[in-house]
Amino acid sequence: MPNRKSSRRADDVETDGRANQKRRTRQALIDAALALRDEGRNPTFAEVAERALVSRATAYRYFSSVEALVSETATERGMLPLERFWRSGDNPAEGISRAAREMMKLLLDDEVGLHMMERSFMAVWLENDPSVRPPRPGRRMKYIEPIVESLKGELAPSARRRLAHALSMVMGSEAALAVRDIGGASVDEALTAAAWAAQALVSQACAETAEARRKRAAARTA
Repeated sequence: MPNRKSSRRADDVETDGRANQKRRTRQALIDAALALRDEGRNPTFAEVAERALVSRATAYRYFSSVEALVSETATERGMLPLERFWRSGDNPAEGISRAAREMMKLLLDDEVGLHMMERSFMAVWLENDPSVRPPRPGRRMKYIEPIVESLKGELAPSARRRLAHALSMVMGSEAALAVRDIGGASVDEALTAAAWAAQALVSQACAETAEARRKRAAARTA
């Protein structure tokens, strides 16, 4: 009789392998576009696909237009390393505040590019079968995950996971579109709101944990 647990584990490994391959393909296209632009060229989709060693049809599964791809390369290049404004041991709430402000500024420095990228994300999602649909880049998690993980001595794994999910909602392209197009915020207001929201989420998560510990301690001494 087959081992169901082993079968599930094999399926998970296969799924992770496909997801990693899709991420590598997306990154290969971005790297190719960056290299071509560094050569002073305004690349076509065919040129990018050839440099990335994939077919043009594959490239179209990842980006709906060459303009969207170029916009994403600009975002890729403009994103500062986390170490520029936060290092392990620094205050997490202050670090995530700076990270959220930096990401919002990067996106709003080119709002046309921001809308192009978002339109491309939606088109790719709608036009591809779920089995071949490439993942979104998730660059915000490069800021979020290390800062949230620095709280492992303070927050339980489930609390850290919830915090990372919450932060993903207030950082990134969707947050930028919401605060500008729906909230009607100015650029300065958007930067302030992003920084405040991210810091508030970290502070609230830590406060909830501290309060739960206080209640447990009080119950033990009662």
